[in-house]
Amino acid sequence: MEFTEQDRAALYETWMSQKAKMRLTQMEISRKLGVSQAEFGQLLRGRAPLTYPFVTRFCEYLKVDAAYAIPSLRVNVTVENSVVTLCSRMSVDGDIRNVYVDGNQVVVEYEHRIC
Repeated sequence: MEFTEQDRAALYETWMSQKAKMRLTQMEISRKLGVSQAEFGQLLRGRAPLTYPFVTRFCEYLKVDAAYAIPSLRVNVTVENSVVTLCSRMSVDGDIRNVYVDGNQVVVEYEHRIC
């Protein structure tokens, strides 16, 4: 797969945003990816071609979904008519007495003791 300059720019923006959030240095990510700092810089600045394995590992280390971060990979993602199952948990300060569904809401009735 060939990546475009738009992909490279998106990868660079992802790096700039995530490195601050995750407090990563170029040295650390280079070591994790198994490339030198010079190679890493060349890959992000366009002096070396991006490869699919590099892009996927890079996004994985940054905890970013490559399919959403890289424009060329987005074409393979279908969002329409997709079903996603989500899970929510909550804690209450007391004893749960009843739980029921009311339309699209889950109602939790609980007893809280005031001392």
